[in-house]
Amino acid sequence: MAPVTSRDVASRLSKRLANFKLSDAVINGLADRVMIEGLSIIRFNPCIYGICFEYHAEKMPRLDALQPKSGIYKLEVFPLGIIDWDRYLVRVAFNVDELEGKGLSRDLND
Repeated sequence: MAPVTSRDVASRLSKRLANFKLSDAVINGLADRVMIEGLSIIRFNPCIYGICFEYHAEKMPRLDALQPKSGIYKLEVFPLGIIDWDRYLVRVAFNVDELEGKGLSRDLND
């Protein structure tokens, strides 16, 4: 299986986020931000934080390698194995300012 590239992710993001009418520059920038070395993208969806991604990792991810400027709002790591923690589920919520006011609400009182 060929590795997923930033261009592949941009294409999928463009299709998934088409109703939000984001520019190509925003989609390409987001695709570059969500590519994290050592993590395989499983799924993504718009969420109250901006856009949320789920990744799988074969070993414990290096959280210190994540850039503060990448706009990570929330990060969760779960071991998937019971006896041997051989795989990890990593959930990352990215802040996307361009989605603000386009149907997603960050206020819990709405």
